[in-house]
Amino acid sequence: MSSMFFMIFQVIAIVLVAPFFDGVARVLRARLQSRKGPPDFLQTYRDIIKLSKREKTVPKCSHWVFRYGPYTLFGAGAALLAVIPISYGSGTLAAYASDVFVVIYIGAMLRFIFGAASIDSGNPYAGVGGSREQMIGVFVEPVMMTSLLVVMLLAQTSNIAEIQEMVRHGEIGYQMPAFAVASISFLWAMYVESGRNPYDLAEAEQELQEGVLGEYCGADFGLAHAGLILKQFAMIGMFLSIFEPWSFENPFLALIVFILKAGIFYVAAVFIDNFGPRYKLLTSFKSNALAALGISFISLVLYVVGV
Repeated sequence: MSSMFFMIFQVIAIVLVAPFFDGVARVLRARLQSRKGPPDFLQTYRDIIKLSKREKTVPKCSHWVFRYGPYTLFGAGAALLAVIPISYGSGTLAAYASDVFVVIYIGAMLRFIFGAASIDSGNPYAGVGGSREQMIGVFVEPVMMTSLLVVMLLAQTSNIAEIQEMVRHGEIGYQMPAFAVASISFLWAMYVESGRNPYDLAEAEQELQEGVLGEYCGADFGLAHAGLILKQFAMIGMFLSIFEPWSFENPFLALIVFILKAGIFYVAAVFIDNFGPRYKLLTSFKSNALAALGISFISLVLYVVGV
């Protein structure tokens, strides 16, 4: 079957399944915090369906940036999932779009639209939330790009499908210290991008974490929230596809296993949520980011010296 079909199919499958794991995470978080929480794992589905039936309202001062923001956020999240080689491999037509630079550009566009929509809303609190998201990007993106740079230099290619194939066949991998250290720094960046404690608060969507969502309502709010869930799954998928790829000939089996692995990572992060308070952005978070950046530079140095 065409690789383009599987590219579209994997996006649809993850879009349908991702809210379930979000519901599992919400229930588990409530239990760990001794709260009642949602009644079951399907609460996120019910929330999105309920929101889709409500009327949209927009601030009078907003422009097309704010109005089309939810569609762009959702589309960017879906595009990130599409370019991750889950159900297709190297040498296929879809694999040509599966590139590290494509992921970086789409991720940057998603963050830019988020910030632009926050400012365009006219709400100062939304602007603060949007600026906070941009500041997190300043700390996280250098770590992520340095880690991926090391992997690209080791593989001599930026194509994710080809990198995945090389890792599977042992041409590059954890036997190389540079690769192993790069996986540690990228894992930190992946966790921060998932919006969890202590770096962020997953249940503060309408507060300072993601202030722009406080100005959206109805279907716009549901679509933007779903887009951010897809972004989190895409970041987990990037780590799994590059650093923990599993080989399956059957594309449907590969997709099922990927969804289960990504879902386990998504839910397991809840346990870390309860270890401490949220970090202050310019103090504790900055120190952690500098440590992670140092680890990523160590991996680059290891590559340069040929270790």
